[in-house]
Amino acid sequence: MFNKKSVDIAVLGAGPVGLTAAHVLADRGMDFVLLERAPRCHTRSYALGLHPDTLELLDTLGIAEAVLERAMPLRRTTIFDSETNRQEAAIDYSSLPVKYPHLTLISQNELEDVLVKTLARKKHLPMWKNRVRCIESGEDAVHFTVDRLTEGMTGYAVAHMEEEIDKVLEYKANYLIAADGHKSMARQAAGIAFPEAGPSRDYAFFEIQTNVKLLTEMRMMIDGNKTHIYWPLGNGRCRFSFQMPEGFAKKSSFNKDNEWVDPKAQQTSELSDLHLDHLLHLHAPWFIGSSKDVKWRVMVHFETRLAESFGNRRIWLAGDAAHMAPPAGMLSMNVGMLEAADLAEKLSSETSDAGRAFRLDAYNLDRMDEWRGLLDIDQGIHGLDPSADWLIEHRSNLIGNLPASGQILNDVYQQLHLIQTAAA
Repeated sequence: MFNKKSVDIAVLGAGPVGLTAAHVLADRGMDFVLLERAPRCHTRSYALGLHPDTLELLDTLGIAEAVLERAMPLRRTTIFDSETNRQEAAIDYSSLPVKYPHLTLISQNELEDVLVKTLARKKHLPMWKNRVRCIESGEDAVHFTVDRLTEGMTGYAVAHMEEEIDKVLEYKANYLIAADGHKSMARQAAGIAFPEAGPSRDYAFFEIQTNVKLLTEMRMMIDGNKTHIYWPLGNGRCRFSFQMPEGFAKKSSFNKDNEWVDPKAQQTSELSDLHLDHLLHLHAPWFIGSSKDVKWRVMVHFETRLAESFGNRRIWLAGDAAHMAPPAGMLSMNVGMLEAADLAEKLSSETSDAGRAFRLDAYNLDRMDEWRGLLDIDQGIHGLDPSADWLIEHRSNLIGNLPASGQILNDVYQQLHLIQTAAA
């Protein structure tokens, strides 16, 4: 049975970026719908923390306190030369002139749970298991089809559950906020190219539960052109991400699924306990935990991409739909949440198409300029004095891997005796 629906703003994707947009739209009393293909929140992701300015954004939305109840503050990042095991630089977040002078470590499933529950208190919820397809952007509106999915039993010899279409809905929206990930159907429908903006990288991720005392800092271990990362997660848990040789991970392995464990990953030699022991000995000799305590392991291919535009006519992008970056800086999620709030605010502050178009053009220019800086496309990072020579030598290791953006990134550069100049 077909049903027709009309809405001012449709938000695609109920990850942190889409949920942030929904919070702003709910606070502004806007007419919107939040659609998500998945049946629930994610249970595992590669981003695991919030930048200080992202937490400040959530504070304005009335969410920061609920996030902090589940999170662990992290006030220090160190940068090590993996070959000599010597510290070359450090970032002290506690000295930053901001309301929340720390990184806020929280898993994506916990963050999404907070965002969903606080959104419910604002009388809105994601529409789970709603698959969007056939997006068409016209001069006056965006039209798309939504399959409302349900599970049905199938099979004769062995019964199993399969998704079935319960209802087909035809939507018309004045504007569409695309927070539907790096494979964004909305971006493709808008005809926006998504070219590479830097090198791709392959990583081996290991999450470890241990009873040893863990370092309470993020540690970047630089080994030539490779960057390895250690994160403490609290409650005796930590995560290592080791950058591997090119071709280590298949491109299709970049998959933010909803499962806790990748069964195939547990059986690959590249992710074996023996290989992990070798990686720890080589790059983290200070770690005294055991590879026998690994709770999660996966290989991932990360690409660096930047959309040629953040929008076209009635479709506008935020988060992974517009950019992909190295994992350590958690830029796509954090900056994406700020983008979503900005985009929702711009659409809420005007009712006329002309007024919205003007503000959306400004959004595109601001975001493109910001990301050219975040990915240092114009190679504007320089040292302020000889103490930064080693960091400049490893400039490519830092780009996208420093957990900061905006003015806070400039403050971090200052701590590292670096400066980023604008392109001429």
